[in-house]
Amino acid sequence: MKKTTDQLVKAIKFKKINPLVNSVLSQVARIVYYKPCKVEISREINLDDYKDKPVIVVANHSSRFDYAFVNFAMKSRAINFVAAENEFHRSKFKFIFKIGHVIPKRNFVPDTKTIRGISHILRKEKAGCVGIFPCGMSTASGAQQPSMIGTGKMLKHFGVHVLGVRIHGGYLVCPKFDVKERFGKVELELFELFDPDSLKELSADEIQLKVDEALFCDDYEWNKTRQYSYNRKDGKYAENMEQILYKCPNCGTEMRMEGKGKDIRCLHCGNGATLDDKYNLTPYVGSKIPVDPREWFDWQRREMRKTVLEPDFEMEEHVKLSLMPRYGHIGHNKVANVVGEGVLHLDSEGFSYTGTREGEPWTVFIPRDAIPTICLPVDGSFFYTYASGEFLCFTPDTPSCMRWSLAVEEIYRAFGGKWRNYPWFDYDAPMKLK
Repeated sequence: MKKTTDQLVKAIKFKKINPLVNSVLSQVARIVYYKPCKVEISREINLDDYKDKPVIVVANHSSRFDYAFVNFAMKSRAINFVAAENEFHRSKFKFIFKIGHVIPKRNFVPDTKTIRGISHILRKEKAGCVGIFPCGMSTASGAQQPSMIGTGKMLKHFGVHVLGVRIHGGYLVCPKFDVKERFGKVELELFELFDPDSLKELSADEIQLKVDEALFCDDYEWNKTRQYSYNRKDGKYAENMEQILYKCPNCGTEMRMEGKGKDIRCLHCGNGATLDDKYNLTPYVGSKIPVDPREWFDWQRREMRKTVLEPDFEMEEHVKLSLMPRYGHIGHNKVANVVGEGVLHLDSEGFSYTGTREGEPWTVFIPRDAIPTICLPVDGSFFYTYASGEFLCFTPDTPSCMRWSLAVEEIYRAFGGKWRNYPWFDYDAPMKLK
C-alpha cells in the first residue's frame, strides 16, 4: 500500500549529514547569503575544543536565512537542524531536507519523533551536532520571543555542551511583513551557553530562563546606533506593514492601517509615519507614533491582553481552510491546498472553526490550554496550527493574522498557560512615543 506523505515523514531514518554534502551546502550558502548580508562573526570560544564532542547549538530565530547564519558561525560544522514538520510536505524543500538530514518538529505541540531524532544524532553518531531555534518560529516583532515549553527540560535531558548564536540584523533582511529580502549587514555572536556540569546543577526552569536571557535580540533597537541600510530595490520599505502593525496608536482603530511604499498610515484618522532603509520611523506632522515598530508591536500585545480579559470578548472572521495533501508534495511555493471555507471563532474557552472541508460540513475546537500560539511561517497573510495532530492552515479575508496570534497567545497566558512571556515584559508599561 502506498504510504502517505505524513507516514513517510514519520518514517525518516535519522543520521548525521554527509561531510561532502555539508561542504557543498555550506559553499552554496556562502555564495547566496554571506556576501549580500555582509556577515561579520564574533566568536567567544574556540570551536576546535568541541570538534569531537556532541553539541546542541541554539539560536534566536530572526529570519528564514537563520540556518545559513548558524552554519557560518559554526564554521560549517555538520549540523542536523530541526525544522517545522509542515515544511517537509513542500516540494521546494524535499531534496534539501533529505540530503541535509533535517529533523522534523510539529510546532508548539509535543513531538516524540523529534526527541528520537535528536537523541540519535547526539548519542549514536560521532560528534553529532543538532541545531535548534528554541522559540519555535521566526519572530514577528523583530525581537526574539520566549523559548518553547520544555526547552530547559530537553537540554538538561541530553546533558551535552550547548553553544549559543545571537543573530543581529536577520529580521531586517527578512521582516515578517514582507516576503522580499532587503539585503544588509548581519552580525553573529557565538558563545558557550552550558557545559554538561552546569546542566546537571541547574533546574530545567533555570536553564530555560538562561536560554531566553542569552538569545534575546531586538533588531530594531540594535540598529538604532549602527544605522545600517537594508536595501529593497523599489524603496517600498513599509509595504504590507499592516500585516504586523494593525492597530492605530492614535485613534485605536483596528484593521485600518495601510503599509504602502514608504508609508504606514491609518485610513481612519490619517495618523502615520514613513519608514526608511534603516528602519527609522518618522511620524507625519502631528502624528502619534511609537519609537520603533517593535514598541508598536508590544503596545498591541498590551492592548490585546486588556481586550481578552473583557467578560464578553470574542473574535470571528471568515477564512479559507487549507490542508496538506495525503500524497505527494505541495508545489508552486504554496504551503497547503484550499479545501473549504467557514468562520473562525475565538473566546476565553478556546479556538474553533465551523464551515466546510472538502465539500462537507466540518467543525473543530481547540481548548485554550492546548493552543499557546499560532504559526505565521512566511509573512502575515496566513497562519497554521495543529488539532489532534493534524495541520490546519487558515487565510482570513483581512490582514488580521497578527491580531489572531496575539489574541490566542494572551488568552492562553491570561488563563494560566505554561508558555509565559518574558519575566521582564511589562504589560502595564505606557507606549513609548517618538
